[in-house]
Amino acid sequence: MRIRNGTLGTNRWHCLAIVLTGCLIFGSCVSSSLNTTGSVSMTNSEAYDEIKAISEGLSDGGDPSDYETLVEKSRVFVKAYPKYKRVDEVYYLLGNGLIMLDRIEEAIAVFDELIRYYPAADYVEQSLLLLGLAYDKVGEHDKADPLYEKLVNHTKYRSGRYAVIAQQLLELDREERIGELANSGGTNPTPSPSQFINNRALDFQVTDLSGETLSLAQYRGQVVLLDFWATWCGPCIAEMPNVKATYTKYKGQKFEIIGISLDNSPVPVEAYIASEGITWRQYWDSGGRISRMYNVRAIPSTFLIDGEGVIRKFNLRGIALENAVSELVQENLGN
Repeated sequence: MRIRNGTLGTNRWHCLAIVLTGCLIFGSCVSSSLNTTGSVSMTNSEAYDEIKAISEGLSDGGDPSDYETLVEKSRVFVKAYPKYKRVDEVYYLLGNGLIMLDRIEEAIAVFDELIRYYPAADYVEQSLLLLGLAYDKVGEHDKADPLYEKLVNHTKYRSGRYAVIAQQLLELDREERIGELANSGGTNPTPSPSQFINNRALDFQVTDLSGETLSLAQYRGQVVLLDFWATWCGPCIAEMPNVKATYTKYKGQKFEIIGISLDNSPVPVEAYIASEGITWRQYWDSGGRISRMYNVRAIPSTFLIDGEGVIRKFNLRGIALENAVSELVQENLGN
């Protein structure tokens, strides 16, 4: 993870900016004008939807003007609706928008306000990590340490993926902490997931939820969708019908899916796949082993792998997923 001064296109913070955008819970509808001109009136849920749409439309290296829009609308929202059920998420998006614009001091103030006024909110966990990284970026490591330690030691957070990252940061010398998480060699930043494109997929050998050995090597010669998800992830659940439809259509044509669950326990995963009739194999990534291997920082995250074991597409949703699967299935059958 790196914050790069003035280089939005190569900034790796965006992956974290969308981490766990989670369950979309809407509050009561109250009319208010959030348009800066005052000419367009919308409800709080409509304003929230607009901010979410802007955030989800951003990609790594997006236009700075889009981030400016996200920041502007989010600032207005948190002031207008401090009691809205998802205001913590808007705070989080605001902080990340400021980071993408390299306005680190402003981002620190936003994350600090979120953690101080909404200590039990869903987005506090990831905000603790990003606030620590922001402090590291400006050289205030003494303020970053307690944030990382809270992630590592707090009963609510210590089993999560952010605690793993926080522990890695605490093990670094302070002078090495510049808003970047180095790899095991200690020299290079971890790659963004999109950098796996056109490279061979990393194999793994684990035991799935059925107790059977699971590896990518078992599926060589087939098109495979590696799907990182969780039952608590709203966007993951919203996308599931499309994933199921794609699987039903192509499962007889050398196409398979491997689900990598980031749930806190296997119980909700097993209950969900049973209730939804999901038949592809699932692995509960309890220690974050596979998600770290693929540097997954946001879910849902998907990697589409061709019959030769090469990752061809990343983070496909909706019709884009079905079209890409169709293309690779036909290519694979032709080969």
